[in-house]
Amino acid sequence: MTTEATRSPLDRLLSPRSIAMVGASNSPTRIGGTVFANLLRAFPGEVHPVHPRDEVVQGRTAYRSVADLPEAVDMAVIAVPAPAVVDVVAACAARGVGGATVITSGFAEAGPEGRALQDRLTAVARETGIRVIGPNCIGYMNTHGGVMANFMVTVDEPLPTPGPVALVSQSGGFGSYITNKAVLAGLRLGWFVSTGNESDVNVANVLRHLVERPEVGVLLSFAETLRDPEVFVETARRAAELDKPLVLLKAGRSEEAARAAMSHTASIVGSARVLDAVCRQYGVFVASTMEELLDLGTIFQDGRRARGDRVVVMTSSGGAGVLLADEAGLAGLSVPVLPEEEQRSLAERMPVPFYGSTVNPVDTTAQTTAMPEAYRKVLFSVAGSPSADMVAAVTWARPGPANDAIVEMYGGTDKPVAILSTAWSEQFQEAGVPTYTDPRRAMVALAALVRQSRRRPLPETGFVPDADRIGRVRALLSGAGTETTLESTLLESTGKRILAEYGVPVTPEEQVTSVEAAIEAAGRIGGAVALKVMSHQLPHKSDAGAIRLGLRGADAVRTGYLEMLDEVAAREPDARVEGVLVQRMVPARMELTCGVNRDPVFGPMVALGLGGVLVEVLSEAVLLRPPFDADTARAALRDLLGGRLVTGRRGLSDAEQDAVARVMTGLGDLALELPEVAEVDVNPLRVADDAVYAADALIVVDHG
Repeated sequence: MTTEATRSPLDRLLSPRSIAMVGASNSPTRIGGTVFANLLRAFPGEVHPVHPRDEVVQGRTAYRSVADLPEAVDMAVIAVPAPAVVDVVAACAARGVGGATVITSGFAEAGPEGRALQDRLTAVARETGIRVIGPNCIGYMNTHGGVMANFMVTVDEPLPTPGPVALVSQSGGFGSYITNKAVLAGLRLGWFVSTGNESDVNVANVLRHLVERPEVGVLLSFAETLRDPEVFVETARRAAELDKPLVLLKAGRSEEAARAAMSHTASIVGSARVLDAVCRQYGVFVASTMEELLDLGTIFQDGRRARGDRVVVMTSSGGAGVLLADEAGLAGLSVPVLPEEEQRSLAERMPVPFYGSTVNPVDTTAQTTAMPEAYRKVLFSVAGSPSADMVAAVTWARPGPANDAIVEMYGGTDKPVAILSTAWSEQFQEAGVPTYTDPRRAMVALAALVRQSRRRPLPETGFVPDADRIGRVRALLSGAGTETTLESTLLESTGKRILAEYGVPVTPEEQVTSVEAAIEAAGRIGGAVALKVMSHQLPHKSDAGAIRLGLRGADAVRTGYLEMLDEVAAREPDARVEGVLVQRMVPARMELTCGVNRDPVFGPMVALGLGGVLVEVLSEAVLLRPPFDADTARAALRDLLGGRLVTGRRGLSDAEQDAVARVMTGLGDLALELPEVAEVDVNPLRVADDAVYAADALIVVDHG
């Protein structure tokens, strides 16, 4: 049995068995009055008001200070002026309180003085171990535990019906807006947590806690930034293991929005492309709108899963049926033609004479509105069809036999159901029937459900740094002769030696310092060669004329060598030449680019896209966050160019896919083992004849 001594501070904070409120008020117009009244509504344990003067607050005995409380409560709600908050939280920690929900504003969002105050609050939390939600938050609700520690719901409003959906929002005001919309849409919210300025507890922490709660089946989140990316990724992994969908609505995707997020939450936001890639990699659904966030919560909350992607549509309006079929196809779902035997069975249940369709969409026409029993029989036949993995039906939001039949059908099948209705229906909400008012939204939700149904727990990479390899590479870095600046670019030759340590195939090549040595090296390498000037001042060689391609024979190498050095001297007279790289020209049916960059939030990211000049023309790439395995890399390849990179007539062979995947995992290992490497750019990665070679490499080292 879990005791107070064994419960974690975060568990005591979010699932308290006793509560105190510092700043509780008798006034119904003050936040302290509203929150305290909410706390009294459904909480089964003790609720203690703390007030410096009043002896009784809303019928409860009040205490002068936290130190005077009769017990070390699990959670304290704090609604006092900002300058007093830090001392109150410190007093709570000294009294043994598990956690504090700080509603007060006037901290980091209010400027330098507020920032300093918030830093002190964070320091108290870290030094004492007390967990803090906020400041500048709207509070939270845990309807399963009867905790209404918030002021988003007024005392005269009904309490939300407890359910499997948890919503975590950094923003309190907008979180309240989403919560109200969610309840109107029929979502059964068991949890709502606003994290505010996140001086201690952040969105990722709360999601990680809630994913383990048995009553939570769906996690919805709105965030302006993710402060704890490792915890977020761990939560996504755990959600996949437990088959609990995690949906994120992210603000701050544009530069303008990012600036607004920084002013609002005093934090940084990472690249939107990186966030999308990380979410895709770890199975998190990214909602593009608030409505989509709620739509996915609606389809996920009953816990149903789809056996396949086939949807059968039933409608009494031909136009609505066609729209649903169109949107199903656009969302990646299948709308199969029903077998003739099933069509004959449906036709026998239709009104006579019948002018509709039994093909799919199944169009009963308006005749069935006057023949409710016929409608019911057809609806149940559609739901029971072996050709249907999911059911979509069209109806009008008014009481009647048709909607009664829909509720009965929904309760009698375990298949996912999405109803297109003219409005939200109280009848459907009470029965939990997923309802949508737009065909696209219904089919996007069903498509997300199919993806969740096919999802498997994420592979464990088990990455272990190779200490010997790290030592060898750092020896190369220390002898690279880079300039004493904060950042420096390695010579291509050095970069390729480092890549080779990570299993990246590099072109046969030699670095020389004379024209005669170049001719001899070209003879040893054989075939056509490329010449490249090695200089720390010339990271982009083609811009300075520091490269010659396709040279065969001694005369061509001699001429190319001398002309190249003359051109570099004329165009970049200050460039210091370290030597010339003589490199075999390897064949290429296709050129790719693969590299590493570091996101301010999620850290190292490996990118793969089309190489050569096309990388700038098309600007399409897939991104993965290391560590990842070869299977994950290959799956990412299938996402590039809509899958055409592997399925096209001249796409990558199986052996080439394996080779590219090894390059990607190698660069991922490099990024994890060498945090001083700020950037890697392998372009082009030449692909032909079941092999790949790094023909060029740019590595930037951060000496800071």
